[in-house]
Amino acid sequence: MIARSFTRTHTKKSLLGYGFVARTFNPGQNPRSEQEAELGSDHGTDRRHKSTSGATALSKQTDSMDGHSELNLDETGDAGDAVSSSKIEPAPHPRSRDGRAKQMEAHIVALARGITELDNDRKRLHAQVRAAKSGSWVTKSSRQIRDELASLEEGLRHWAENYSVGEISALQSVPSEDKNAILERLKGYCVQIDWDTLIGKVPAMADNVPALLTQAMLAKDVFGSIFANPFFAFGEAKEPSKGHSAQTLSFLYASMLDVNKEEAHIWRSQTLRLLATPPPNSVNNALLRGKVEAVTSQRAVEFLAGPVHVLFRHKNDSWVIQRNQELYQLYQTAGELAISLWTQRSFMKCYFLDDLAVFRTDHPVMSAHTLHRHHGNDTRLDGKNGLIVVHPAVVAFGNEYAEHYDLCKVWAKSIILVDEHT
Repeated sequence: MIARSFTRTHTKKSLLGYGFVARTFNPGQNPRSEQEAELGSDHGTDRRHKSTSGATALSKQTDSMDGHSELNLDETGDAGDAVSSSKIEPAPHPRSRDGRAKQMEAHIVALARGITELDNDRKRLHAQVRAAKSGSWVTKSSRQIRDELASLEEGLRHWAENYSVGEISALQSVPSEDKNAILERLKGYCVQIDWDTLIGKVPAMADNVPALLTQAMLAKDVFGSIFANPFFAFGEAKEPSKGHSAQTLSFLYASMLDVNKEEAHIWRSQTLRLLATPPPNSVNNALLRGKVEAVTSQRAVEFLAGPVHVLFRHKNDSWVIQRNQELYQLYQTAGELAISLWTQRSFMKCYFLDDLAVFRTDHPVMSAHTLHRHHGNDTRLDGKNGLIVVHPAVVAFGNEYAEHYDLCKVWAKSIILVDEHT
């Protein structure tokens, strides 16, 4: 059975009223506030009973299975199976005392075998229940999710800082077309200007630009290819839509969303939960685990082969091996985190420069990079253009009861390098 949390997490400031919300979160709608949703908390209880494919159905199924494990031998028919599988001996004469004793002994053996089989079945069922209560089946709190996403961002940042050049002068000999290819790859995360113009806009931070661009490229690949689609492990990149092949899970999911959004999210969550759980009494890993490892490793290889290599420091072979191993681990961590979030019934979406082009201090999904030394109510960056989205915003819609998809909560704020001179 799926663990439930009755604690609702709210942002301190409602996202309502911002033009950004009306334009990108809920176009053409006036979403209710989280406070209004809280008043309708009883509706969540009704929703859980109404769902036929969600947690209630799984709960009833598990209860039903546990009930069957308590049936006696005659009801299950296991006694008959045990008898038929036991050693068959010639039937003794019914009037013989020794014959009756042997017959009774055979029945006792068969009964014992049947009880043993039932006990094994019960253990298997209990293992299934424990599996359903563990790992990706457990609903995560928003605080836990924010901490995990913050830890991932820290990992991406440290890797970029450790393995990119530390001074902008180290890139002087690199051809302009190679450096501009980096900015082209960052479309949507970086303003589309040439390399020299970008460096000229941040003269005091020029030496930090290689690490910032490395982290931005890494974040774009991780969130664009892994977090963007719940079925990335099946090679389905980008957001789910009917633009995918009709044979894909993404196409099926998008089609369901057009019919019933709530039930579509339940289907997506339940499908991934089942695929992320190993079969009972099996030495093999869950199907999804192997696919996540394969896809994330391939993504890491392709990233290293891309234009980012221009920004790397050049050291010995052991340095390169360590760099690559750490990157593989980062990608795998990102993949496992993404799957755990997609097993939730909330729907997440990432936002980058196209949605966050102009900086505002009071915007709920924006934060200025620490290089700006921007704190509290400092409004000196308000109205200025963003240059680089170093890390995208991650916003979740809906809750674990597959309701209130007109409301959202911020799981991670975007980190933006702002053009201070605009």
